[in-house]
Amino acid sequence: MRRSDSKRLLLRGGALILGMATILAFLAFDVHADPIQDGALAPYRAGWFANASPGGPLTCARTCASKAPGTVAEHEASSVPPTKQVFVCRVEGKTKDTWLYGSQFDDRAACYTTGLDLKGSYSQKYFCLCVAK
Repeated sequence: MRRSDSKRLLLRGGALILGMATILAFLAFDVHADPIQDGALAPYRAGWFANASPGGPLTCARTCASKAPGTVAEHEASSVPPTKQVFVCRVEGKTKDTWLYGSQFDDRAACYTTGLDLKGSYSQKYFCLCVAK
């Protein structure tokens, strides 16, 4: 292969990479961190609902039953013991536009999280993920 042919291939490869990077950069403008809306079920048939109530904080199961009838709180079986359930929750991070995701266990109205500093904490003010049945 001649030297001018290898330069052409390098230029074509570089142009291709630059073009792909430009396309990906424009697509990134429309990316959302959490596509599920607060306080609504549309369009994903799931939504985040605050656990606050006049009688005090609610568990995720009670939050979904009272604030989004016809839904269930997103959950999985606990590993220890397997008869218990762990619900998906989130709390506000250190800044207003960030969230920490965590777990709400059975009848304890608290969302347990671990931050980037690996220190665990809990909050009684949180949102629960409710999904349509």
